[in-house]
Amino acid sequence: MNFSKFDHTEEFATVYKFGKKWFCDGLILFYLPANEKKKAVVASKKVGKAVVRNRAKRVLRALFAKVENDLKDGKYVLVAKADLNEFSFLKLEKSLKWGLKRIQCLR
Repeated sequence: MNFSKFDHTEEFATVYKFGKKWFCDGLILFYLPANEKKKAVVASKKVGKAVVRNRAKRVLRALFAKVENDLKDGKYVLVAKADLNEFSFLKLEKSLKWGLKRIQCLR
C-alpha cells in the first residue's frame, strides 16, 4: 500500500511535537509510529524562491519513493533545509537511509 498525504494541519503539529527527529544532510526527518502510512514533504521560503522550493520537494519525494517499501507504518515528514540543493542525489539518498536507520523506522 502506498503512502497517503496528511489530511489536516494538526497532523503536522502532532508529528513535530511527539515524533522522532533526525537531522540529515540537506533535510530534517520526522517520524511518528502509527497504524496508517502517511507522508508529507515541506520546503519553507528559507530554501529559496518557488522554483527552487518545488525542485527541493520533487527531490525529497523521489528520495522517499526509493525507500518507502522498506519503511514501517507511520507518519513521515521530510523538511528541506536551505542547503539541500548543494548535495548530490546519491549523497542525499545515503544520508536519508542512514537517518531512517538511526530512528529505527526501517523494517
